[in-house]
Amino acid sequence: MKEQLIRLNNDAQAGDVDAQLQLADLYENGLGVPMDLGQAAYWYRQAAEQNSSRAQSRLGEMYLRGIGVPEDHTKATSLLKQSAEANNVSAQANLAWCYQNGLGVEKDYKQAFDWYFKSAEQGHAGARYNLAYMYSKGIGTQKNYREAVSWYLRAAKQGHMKAQLNAGLMLAQGQGTEKDEAAAVRWYLEAANQGYAKAQYNLALMYAGGIGVPQDDQEAFKWHRLAAEQGYARAQFNMGLCYINGLGVPQDFKAAEKCFQLAAKQSYAKANYQLGKLHANGLGVPVNEVEAVKHYIKAAEAGYVKAQYRLGHLYMNGTGVYKNETTACMWFEKAARQGFQKAQHMLGVRYAKGIGVEQDYIRAYAWLYLANDGTDPQMVNALKCVRDKLSEGQVSEAEVLVSQFRQSYGNENSTIV
Repeated sequence: MKEQLIRLNNDAQAGDVDAQLQLADLYENGLGVPMDLGQAAYWYRQAAEQNSSRAQSRLGEMYLRGIGVPEDHTKATSLLKQSAEANNVSAQANLAWCYQNGLGVEKDYKQAFDWYFKSAEQGHAGARYNLAYMYSKGIGTQKNYREAVSWYLRAAKQGHMKAQLNAGLMLAQGQGTEKDEAAAVRWYLEAANQGYAKAQYNLALMYAGGIGVPQDDQEAFKWHRLAAEQGYARAQFNMGLCYINGLGVPQDFKAAEKCFQLAAKQSYAKANYQLGKLHANGLGVPVNEVEAVKHYIKAAEAGYVKAQYRLGHLYMNGTGVYKNETTACMWFEKAARQGFQKAQHMLGVRYAKGIGVEQDYIRAYAWLYLANDGTDPQMVNALKCVRDKLSEGQVSEAEVLVSQFRQSYGNENSTIV
């Protein structure tokens, strides 16, 4: 091996491109020599200067990512362009990425699309995935789900796990293709078996719901666990729900609390909400209303509507906090502005009575109208009582406010009485 390296080095020094490429590859991968990315870049550079498209492509990628050389997007795109124009498939895919993200060149989605297309047609799996993504979002081209799923499937068949996941998602939803939940499961499984957490999570959902496969709580839990072990917050949260409800595992509130804690550390708002419920009800942990409120606040501040609504009630009743009607209304309004009907109703009632807010029948009417879908007699009666207190002019003013509210955060089912 030593003699071979000496000959290879001599040939490379003499300007033999193949020898330079071989030597670069050995240094890059530590084959027969200590791994030395700087030396790898040096020999790629020697070959690139002799117009080796392969060397230009690899050296361009090294500059793009700062591998063995300082990161330099301008040098990267210059080398990648030369290689791409010589029809190097990898260079075309990387150059497209540069145009898509404005790395070393002005951001240009059309150029990105065109280069991805050239690379994808020649079989580059990553380019096929990115081309599919651009078709699915209408980036650099017209949105076309049929083309998107077609390219995702081509990349998926090459083992590209993100393409396998996205092909599964489109098949499950019937986007650009006939809905085929069983096929979706097969693609999720392909990606899940490669250790892709998002695919493991989606596969778990299919088993949990019996979608495309027979319903199986134990299989659902298994795939949730595998995704959770990789730190996937949604899977950690769903594991907690499985423990709470005894789905696929024995009911275990302490285990649920641990799962929710893991997801909460990643700022997963629903997990904080569930932790609040556990502390409020003493499930797996001692009853602690103050601790429950802390978790509800974290979830509410992250925008989780159920936590906002629950905080409204806690401040209204003084549970775990000092009673504060103004703060209660603040949380009710945050939930109401997200279209949460119960919060809209509570806020309307409080405007009607002047509790926590200044009495305002026009705003009361608007919120109560928005909350009302005609199915709850209490909501229907509350709206009617407030309307009876308004003059015709005030009703007109309130209906203008209703229109504004509905456009911003309303429900289409609200019914006037």
